[in-house]
Amino acid sequence: AAENHFGDVPAGHWSYDAINKLATDGIIDLYDQGSRRGQRTITRYEMAQLVARAIWNSNKAASAEDKDLIDKLKTEFADELDNLGVSVSKAANAAREEKAKNNESPLKISGHYMYRYEYVKNPRPTRDGYAPNYDVGTASGKNTQRNRIWLDVTNQFDGDTYFVGSLVAEGMSGTSTANSTDVWQAFLAKKIGNNAEVAVGRMIPSLGLGTLAGTAFNDGLRVSFGNDYKVNLYVTTVGEYYPPQLGVSPNKLNFRLADVKFNLNKDLAMSLAYRADANKMLYDATAIGLEYKGAPNWAFSGEYAKNKATYARYDGDDTKAFYLRAKYKGANPMAVGSTGFHIEYKKADPNFDLQPLGGPVEWNAPYNYSYRAHGGCANDLQGMEYGFETTVAKRTIFSLQYDDLKRVSSNEDQSFITAQVFYIF
Repeated sequence: AAENHFGDVPAGHWSYDAINKLATDGIIDLYDQGSRRGQRTITRYEMAQLVARAIWNSNKAASAEDKDLIDKLKTEFADELDNLGVSVSKAANAAREEKAKNNESPLKISGHYMYRYEYVKNPRPTRDGYAPNYDVGTASGKNTQRNRIWLDVTNQFDGDTYFVGSLVAEGMSGTSTANSTDVWQAFLAKKIGNNAEVAVGRMIPSLGLGTLAGTAFNDGLRVSFGNDYKVNLYVTTVGEYYPPQLGVSPNKLNFRLADVKFNLNKDLAMSLAYRADANKMLYDATAIGLEYKGAPNWAFSGEYAKNKATYARYDGDDTKAFYLRAKYKGANPMAVGSTGFHIEYKKADPNFDLQPLGGPVEWNAPYNYSYRAHGGCANDLQGMEYGFETTVAKRTIFSLQYDDLKRVSSNEDQSFITAQVFYIF
């Protein structure tokens, strides 16, 4: 119970061999590693997602050996499975409690370093009419280099209560206003019963499949529950992101956020998401998403969303956004030479994502589009994205993405390139 949910599973840990065996026997997809949210390492939480998939597909386990491996994995990752809303047996709970007694330090520190290069063909100007995010365009010129150090601090107080904090220092070439050290998340969570949890503090909501949220600095409350499904409910306040055309900035917006994720069958999952500010000025948005992982080595996902907020309308209509994404394999940080690529089509109407707050993976964007939430941009763009990633050294992933985009509003070329080196420690 005292394990760090977000720390690495050691490279030599027996669970890797167990997962490889289950993948070889066709029980799980080896590339279903929870990396969609942008994590680039096999953490205990991500490994638990694989174990949850194995439990779901346990009917495929023809051999006694595979069934035994699934039982052992359930015991090892009992805490993380609980947080995912997956029930474990009383025996697994007892083993988890025994393991907690022998754990020396419940406090863990981990993180990553990122170097990122961005080239933007046509930077979006400050206070642009169709992308009214405050201070958009603060990065100087078309070329930008970013350096980021991210530190995760986690502490498991007992079997039911834990803390997660992320301190992020980021610097950028060509500007001093973009250099900062911020607490991106810091929350205390407590489990209630076998399938519910309450958290309070600063969080990074991961709504649906990324179109409605994926950024930091959400201060408030989260309630999660579910077993065969997972429901998250948030009440948060976000500061410093307010479109200037709305007048004097109140500096903060109060949000209501919710999502539910569930499996339609062993290979197909669905998500429903909702985001609205208190007065429904910028966001009154809903989204539906699907993920399919039944094809060997491939993962397919897509999400459609509509925003009915007052200032989100364009040409008199509600605004819409959607993406379709296909990914082949992926770069495993523990396997040098492993590679993956993806292709994605995305389109977002002007004013759909005014702050913007899109998820940074599904709606990849340069800093120039998304200051200061550090996320993605689902606002006034359409076109294709092509991405490649490879593990160049242990714990080190290089990735390259090219976005061939145009504006919906003006057909202006909005293409950009992002390249980054990502090192996990």
